[in-house]
Amino acid sequence: MVVNVDRERENVMKCDQSIHVSKLKLLLVFAIHVLIGNTLIGQNIWVEGKVVDKDGEPIVNAIVYQKYSNNATNTDVDGVYQLTIQPGEKTIVYSMVGFLKKEVAIDPENPIYNIPNVMLEADPAFAMDDVMIVGKSKITEIQESGFNAVAIDAKPYHNATVDMTQVLDNVPGVKIQQEGGLGSSTNVTINGLSGRHVRFFIDGMPMDAMSSAFQLNNLPVNLAERIEVYKGVVPVSFGSDALGGAVNIVTTKTPGSYLDVSYSFGSFNTHKTFVNAGFTSKKGFTLQLSAYQNYSDNSYWVDATIKDFETNLLSKEPQRVRRFHDVYHNETAILKLGFVNKSFADQLLFGFTIGHEYDEIQHPAYMNLAFGEKYHTSGTLMPSFLYKKNNLFVEGLNVSLTANFNLGESHNFDISDKEYNWLGDWQVPETHSPGEIQYSNYVYKNNNGTINTNLLYSIHNKHQLTLNNVTNLFSRQGDERLYIDDYINDKPRVNDRNILGIGINNNWNKDFKTSVFAKMYSYHASAYLDLTNNGKDDFNTVHRRDTKYGYGITATYFINDGLQLKGNHELTCRLPVSAELFGEVFGYYIANYDLKPETSNNYNVGLNYSYELKEYHVFNIDVNYFLRNTTDYIRRNIDYSQGEESYVNIDQVRTIGFDAQIRYSYKNRFNCGGNISVQEPKDLEKGVLPNIAKLFGNLDATYIFNNIVNAKNKLSLSYNMQFVDEFLYDYNDYKARNRASVKAQSNHNLSAIYSWKEGKYNISLDCKNVFDAKLFDNYSLQKPGRSFNVKLRYYLNKTR
Repeated sequence: MVVNVDRERENVMKCDQSIHVSKLKLLLVFAIHVLIGNTLIGQNIWVEGKVVDKDGEPIVNAIVYQKYSNNATNTDVDGVYQLTIQPGEKTIVYSMVGFLKKEVAIDPENPIYNIPNVMLEADPAFAMDDVMIVGKSKITEIQESGFNAVAIDAKPYHNATVDMTQVLDNVPGVKIQQEGGLGSSTNVTINGLSGRHVRFFIDGMPMDAMSSAFQLNNLPVNLAERIEVYKGVVPVSFGSDALGGAVNIVTTKTPGSYLDVSYSFGSFNTHKTFVNAGFTSKKGFTLQLSAYQNYSDNSYWVDATIKDFETNLLSKEPQRVRRFHDVYHNETAILKLGFVNKSFADQLLFGFTIGHEYDEIQHPAYMNLAFGEKYHTSGTLMPSFLYKKNNLFVEGLNVSLTANFNLGESHNFDISDKEYNWLGDWQVPETHSPGEIQYSNYVYKNNNGTINTNLLYSIHNKHQLTLNNVTNLFSRQGDERLYIDDYINDKPRVNDRNILGIGINNNWNKDFKTSVFAKMYSYHASAYLDLTNNGKDDFNTVHRRDTKYGYGITATYFINDGLQLKGNHELTCRLPVSAELFGEVFGYYIANYDLKPETSNNYNVGLNYSYELKEYHVFNIDVNYFLRNTTDYIRRNIDYSQGEESYVNIDQVRTIGFDAQIRYSYKNRFNCGGNISVQEPKDLEKGVLPNIAKLFGNLDATYIFNNIVNAKNKLSLSYNMQFVDEFLYDYNDYKARNRASVKAQSNHNLSAIYSWKEGKYNISLDCKNVFDAKLFDNYSLQKPGRSFNVKLRYYLNKTR
């Protein structure tokens, strides 16, 4: 027998409370009141606890809900839940198929309420051998929406020595391309579209204003509660021009007093530290601190051709050498304080982020040159603001406003008169001008701010109206200290973007859901340029502006309880970002101020099937097909002789492909799975786009030994393998001209995690790239070989 929790909720929940408000009134309420607070009577309460059976074992996916409402959540793999109780009924109901319901009353005076372990008794009317539970946790809700989306529970990775990119690299349809070791640039491909086609968010807030210290391979995975990946169409609530998809990092929101500390060290003198601490008083005052640092020499072995200074020629065969000028480190601290679960706000937080980044640059975009002194530094000074309130003035009206602004300063340093080779040898050539690639001592500010306003109104509990507006403000102004008359850099380069979206989600019944939306994209850029012609000086400010429109629809239908069909389509746009228009400053990223916005018709069709073969044996199969027709596609272009990069428009690019995944799990002890992705982004004039893998896949398996030594300890062993098929450096037309390809490659990884005292203490060991394979993602840029890492973690939460 298969029991769907949605039906169970319909049997136990007695709520159909909503208020009809016209669109005009809705917008008026938002415009007038969102910024001035409110005086609602009542106060939200944060409730948390654990649900267990008579043997003390956690009950997974039990429903926990506020009585007489549709305010509900599910327990996680440890039986733990967190639920915000809204003004009204203060009784919590615990329900699970095969168990008797249980009710618990809570204290309305305490904004953070911890309920000791709630034990559910078995219901003799059910034969548990014949029951499969299909839970509706937040992760499951995302995956069962009409979006082609995957939600990853990040908590199982908190004890592992992995970063965000390594977690994402196992998602079907997602490929992470990294230019080197720790701190190197990262390119995320989702269903054939990559780079800035993919947008990144933290708690729904665009990461556009954040410095490079916040790129994915720098962020500790412990910062996240879950990671959401949208392949193609993105919910309107994100307010983004994410033409190829989006990644949303949902951070942990632990109430009460907590401390999470971890430290890892490993090969290439790599050290990582993470601290997450917080306190919330009974009156709702909260103080949160997150801090992390990353350091590595990145001194791994690579194969490189060696320049002979006497002949000025490169060696015919590459030699195995160590990287010698690639130290990277960054330090970041995020402080937030304010109030939670108050009558005037569910969250009112003021934040400040401070950080520093140091990056030695070993080579340009192609490994035909080696640098020995060039480096880049960056600072982050970013105030932020967050306001959220559910049921603002009327039942079902939820409002959020978030904003941040980065005031940090960066420095590009390239003044050496030396020329280096890959052995670390150097000379000072008589004809060589200063600067290893471009003589520069450039100090600049990328002043970058984002304001995100989101309004959501629920109608009849079946329809949700969303209005979102995101504004991104960018201004770069710098000082090239080596030049007296630096006309261009003295003037600011501006790129202001705005995305306005409106959409409505429709839950027609438990089996059928749709979403329709529309967006308006606009930008204005200006730059002071040298337009000199025929020897006559001509410096002028040049403006660029454009407005585009888009729309989309998603739908999902459950043919039966275990079989889901979904599909979506959108006409979308992506506006050029500042790095593409103005260059990256590092010396080998060239500006292209004439870039045009991209537009794309995106289509996705997917099928998901879950089946329980026998008791506790669950299989899941997921298959998705996609098609992208993109006009004015923005592509990164490489100059092979100098390794310089620029961005150019391609008239028409068509991307087709599919991804498929199969997974198996047995209880909470063993799980394994594999996925495969096939994609072909094709320039309709030149052929398949280069430097993009057409075929790749993953295999993984994990076994958990419970009750090691005692019932509070456990050991998990994991294996992971990644495969990438051969791909070309350049278009097919150039293959005959000796443009080498990146050969097929596989990467094997092993890890072990031991936890004791219910996860309070943890230690993990891992070996990445076990067989020391030569790995490449971008052209000839070689990634690290075999490495070993150890991670120690201590976790304490007094409210549990």
